[in-house]
Amino acid sequence: MGQARYTVKQVADLTGVAPATLRAWERRYAVVEPQRSSSRYRLYDDTDVRRLSRMAQLVRGGSPASLAATQVRGEAAEQEGTVEVRSADGPPVGDLILAAQRYDQSLLTGVLDRAMAGTSFEHALEEWLMPALTELGRAWERGEVDVASEHFVSAAVHRRLSAAFDAAGLNEGAPVVLVGLPPGALHQLGALAFSVCLRRQGIDVRFLGADVPLESWDHSVRTLRPAGVVVSVPMPQDASPAAELVALLTATHPAVRVWVGGHGTSSRTEELALPPSAVEAARTVSRDLLRR
Repeated sequence: MGQARYTVKQVADLTGVAPATLRAWERRYAVVEPQRSSSRYRLYDDTDVRRLSRMAQLVRGGSPASLAATQVRGEAAEQEGTVEVRSADGPPVGDLILAAQRYDQSLLTGVLDRAMAGTSFEHALEEWLMPALTELGRAWERGEVDVASEHFVSAAVHRRLSAAFDAAGLNEGAPVVLVGLPPGALHQLGALAFSVCLRRQGIDVRFLGADVPLESWDHSVRTLRPAGVVVSVPMPQDASPAAELVALLTATHPAVRVWVGGHGTSSRTEELALPPSAVEAARTVSRDLLRR
């Protein structure tokens, strides 16, 4: 017997999502690719209905549609043992820079939506988002983008990553890992992106954010007794306070596994360094903790 086929109205009844919204999710986010009847009507199968039901669940839980779609596609790719790469290159980085220059919220939202559509979160992060932010930084260095413009984009990206972090779930009962920046370190997008990847690997991540004082790090470790700590070192000037933090943690909490990641990592903490890729760094940490 062949697999059941459903019309858009039937899927709307099954999922509680309006037909117009279902069509928009298909067109804009490529969550499903329904077949067409001889009359060109959409016909959905059981897999499509499961994906759309999952999408609806995430959206009702507060996740933006773009991030919910990314999670649904990622889950589907993992189940099928594949990685979706249809939108590998993403939108032109020039559009991101133009949105920054104009403070154009609509353009910026569209660019980020397209960047995250049609691929997994991890692929979009590695192949488009992080390289695009690097190019934005270079545009600032060339004087093409103002500091406020760069902050305008960074704030939007921070909101996306925060939403993705929430959408990844709490992973209660899994090993706890603290992620944060040492005193004085302010550039936290890389650490937040890593935290999203680590949560998606099944780890219970507690993100502490930027510029965390030494005594606060010590307090959080004493309170939570985590399985591990990841110290993000985004800039070379953050290397010294990071090394001081690592020395404190390893001396006072020897049972806690400590890692260091980021472009500012120095030779003083080289033996604790994670891979430069946020995705690979997350896989390294999760593999080490989950096999214990």
